[in-house]
Amino acid sequence: MPAKPKVLIIGDSISMGYTPAVAALLADRAEVVHNPGNGGDSDNVAAHLQAWLKEVPGEVVHFNCGLHDVKCHPDPPRLQVPLERYRQNLSAIVQRLGRTGAALVWASSTPVVEDRHARRGCGFDRFNRDVEAYNAAAEGVVTGAGIHVNDLHAAVVAAGAETLIGADGVHMTEEGSQMLARAVAECVRRFL
Repeated sequence: MPAKPKVLIIGDSISMGYTPAVAALLADRAEVVHNPGNGGDSDNVAAHLQAWLKEVPGEVVHFNCGLHDVKCHPDPPRLQVPLERYRQNLSAIVQRLGRTGAALVWASSTPVVEDRHARRGCGFDRFNRDVEAYNAAAEGVVTGAGIHVNDLHAAVVAAGAETLIGADGVHMTEEGSQMLARAVAECVRRFL
């Protein structure tokens, strides 16, 4: 019996939340794996991508970075990864992934519930204006490379961010993770 195709999901804790359900939904068609740990920001993804691809190469790669990049640190006020560096990082990531021969799918970053996030008191904020700006920059990079976009941001907005995003304003509730898993599995099935 031939081995099932492998789906590699690259991303942060949002993707870590939905990957087990994606694996269950695609169990009859593919082996679903996640990059080791939290992918973090685009600097981290770019730095570790080569090792991740050696460890868990996939016939389909569903990837995202952005929510760590848009962390707004207060002193001095700055985004963790400035927009132009994010664009450059993503271009390098896309170039490297393009050499794998895998089918590639970019996932947009999910929104935040700003007031909940601010109440965390974690030393940085996130704002939807930045999420949207980084999503737009990413879409320009990936669509220019002919990569399919899985618009998870729009899916969460349409289904109700206030109910799908948990108390910390960024991570999904169980219902939110399940909804994203269905969206990811449905998208990935087209490439298997």
